[in-house]
Amino acid sequence: MFLAFAILTLAGALSVLWQRNLILAGMSLVLSFLGLAGLFVLLANPVAAALQLIVYSGAIVVLVLFVIMLLNTHQEEPAERERPIQRWLGLASAALLGVGAVGAVLASPAVEGLKAAPASAMTLQGLGAALFRDHLLGFEVAGLLLLAAMVAAVLLVKKEV
Repeated sequence: MFLAFAILTLAGALSVLWQRNLILAGMSLVLSFLGLAGLFVLLANPVAAALQLIVYSGAIVVLVLFVIMLLNTHQEEPAERERPIQRWLGLASAALLGVGAVGAVLASPAVEGLKAAPASAMTLQGLGAALFRDHLLGFEVAGLLLLAAMVAAVLLVKKEV
């Protein structure tokens, strides 16, 4: 099952990268989020899986698709010319950064801590306690940031205020 969900997540993410149509890229993002929710279920964390489905696959992707459809009034302009050297240097630097990131994560002492301690399932009570007791300031800042983004989006769309 893990392999199926991992392939689903990676296929959705790669499809987002390679799609030229923004609507199809948004739908591929949903596919990736569904695979990620399945991985959370396999990790015995149904709360994170449900939040992944409700918040990301539902609300965020709908908002992104709405903005894409609302603001996409013209087609993208074609590139002036092909730049193969730029493409290959970009791929090489991305691969180098990826290998460095994997090496840094594997050399981290946190990985040893993850191997030693078994993961416990999160409950809604534990999530609520963590959000409203330990991370209350971050939770409130995220809410204010989302409110500001919503007001800015409405102001951008409306012609007359």
